Amino acid sequence: MEERYFEEGNLYTKVKKYICKKIFDESYKDGDLIPPERKLSEELGVSRITVRKALKLLEEERIIERIQGSGTRIVLHYGARQGDMDIITLVASAKNEFFSLFMDAFQIKADEFDSLVLYKQKPDDMSLERCLYQIYDKHLRNVVLWLEKMDLDTHTLRKLRGLGMNIVLFDSVSGGLYADAICLDNQEAVERIYRHLREKDAKKIGYIGWDATDIGSLRIRENTFRRLVPDGVVCHISYEYHDRLQDMPEEKIQEALEAVSGCDGVIYAVGELGIFFEGNARRKNIVHKAGMVGARPGAETLGIYAVEQDFALMAARIFECLQKQNRENSGWSAANYIIKGLE
Repeated sequence: MEERYFEEGNLYTKVKKYICKKIFDESYKDGDLIPPERKLSEELGVSRITVRKALKLLEEERIIERIQGSGTRIVLHYGARQGDMDIITLVASAKNEFFSLFMDAFQIKADEFDSLVLYKQKPDDMSLERCLYQIYDKHLRNVVLWLEKMDLDTHTLRKLRGLGMNIVLFDSVSGGLYADAICLDNQEAVERIYRHLREKDAKKIGYIGWDATDIGSLRIRENTFRRLVPDGVVCHISYEYHDRLQDMPEEKIQEALEAVSGCDGVIYAVGELGIFFEGNARRKNIVHKAGMVGARPGAETLGIYAVEQDFALMAARIFECLQKQNRENSGWSAANYIIKGLE
């Protein structure tokens, strides 16, 4: 690497970042010996004192171990580290109404902790892996991530966790071994809507949901409906209309309504579908007993029963998770938290 790469700023910090990038890109793997101080000094065009200071920081952050006579080895730590919650970064693919409602509740909780909340929307032309490393490279260590349709593999989570990033997945059913996950009790929500419709004398109940059942919460909602109503009608709406239902052609709206035309009750996987299709149904003089997951303005006017996400409790649980991840002796291990919905 040419010396001008390290012309300005704290040279040891830049050396530290260089080594972390090598680890993230897997030029240096967990367990590998890295080049000795002399070689790094020559390669990067900095003094050995600078390299030594960078290595000291990495050792303090439990990313490397320096053993006298054996060299310096990458030894990543996947448990809790001592840290602070001064800044929390929220990451999502798009800022839609659902996430905005959560952000409002999250900001209220952040104010209690005197934490600054940053919002980061993943660019379309950037992988989530690179987006998260960009955040890490800015020394932002606390991330709340709404995956929605974004892919994040376990391998990437493992690397970020090993480098010291604290991650909580919002609206995800599982975070695996390296992140906490917070989500609605999707099964209970659909069961509650089903019971409500039956109590309202709905005899034949259908289901309208997104076709994106690779999203864990949507998959659980649909599977719960299929268990409750084995012969029930399931109508899928293309996820391409997510956040732009107003652009759906009239013939597709009609197809969906015709799919549930024999039903006197309909369960909607998400609130936006409930408001949109029940609004269109009323304009066509079609009346359903309806329920939906997620509250939206207009639900009461349309007579839709809604199970609402408890965003305040979700936000509180996320901060509890981050507190534990930032306390070195907390005994943290990744966990999934299921939050019951509100009526």
